[in-house]
Amino acid sequence: MTNGVLLAGRLILAASLLPEAVARAANVSGFGLQLWMKGMPYPTVVASAVVVAQLIGPIALVLGCAPRLTAGVLIAATVTTTGIMHRFWELAGTARQAEQALFLAQAGLVAGLLFYAAAGSGAWSWQAWWKRDAAKPKAAARKKSRPRPAAPRQAKVQDELSEAA
Repeated sequence: MTNGVLLAGRLILAASLLPEAVARAANVSGFGLQLWMKGMPYPTVVASAVVVAQLIGPIALVLGCAPRLTAGVLIAATVTTTGIMHRFWELAGTARQAEQALFLAQAGLVAGLLFYAAAGSGAWSWQAWWKRDAAKPKAAARKKSRPRPAAPRQAKVQDELSEAA
């Protein structure tokens, strides 16, 4: 049951992140302009890096590849964009409420990614499959190279026991 829950969590996180990534990828220069208007240094570089992370990250989430690295990159991208784009503390009225709701939604995604980094991807993932395949040859090699106790050693122990008597 745990592996199913981990898979469902990965799929839901990916589904939550992908629409925003596709929208930003369709207009990277517009996203860079938004970052520039908010005062972000090197907005085109940051926008490009965020878009690449947000496009590759959900794919890695679905497959269960490198959970800590994937979560770390997606957390960095989400925290960066959330901190710049949703500064609700600078606003008042309904605009503040809307930005605060978006900020908290992004904080929820970060929390889910932190859980993913801590729990890992589970047995139903590409990483677990890869580890199982990599462990098979090693286990077979250990079985073949395991030395068996030799009969002369047992005879030596018997000789020592008879001498002691």
